[in-house]
Amino acid sequence: MLLSSKSKVITELQRFAISGIAGFAVDAGIVLVSTTILGVSPLPAQILAFSFAVTVTWLFNRHWTFAEHANDKWLHEWTRYVAANSIGAAVNNGIYHSGTHGSIVVKKPHFAVAAGSIAGMIEVGVGCREKVAGVGAKTKG
Repeated sequence: MLLSSKSKVITELQRFAISGIAGFAVDAGIVLVSTTILGVSPLPAQILAFSFAVTVTWLFNRHWTFAEHANDKWLHEWTRYVAANSIGAAVNNGIYHSGTHGSIVVKKPHFAVAAGSIAGMIEVGVGCREKVAGVGAKTKG
């Protein structure tokens, strides 16, 4: 039973990471297109991109990573997910903003998205697992 519990957590972590990669692809893709093709400045581009990325990661996590914990109250669940991601969003966007002002990343804002996404994903991982999916923080072992 102990192995099963650890295996489940490892599987969740792997799936969470994959959903984060999907969110990063959406985030960086929208920032890249917005800043290079549409001429949008980096901060508004990131705000728009992050809105889409957080919804994509919620969909992945709801239907795949934590599917057994999903319920019929999807709007409430999405709201909790966005709230749980608010600290990660602050970390993500803070790093993104500092990376797009006065650094080499100014010309390539999607690199700032990568740095912010990694930091945000680390912070958000536990919060989503506990607060949104209702999975306890403690595992036996």
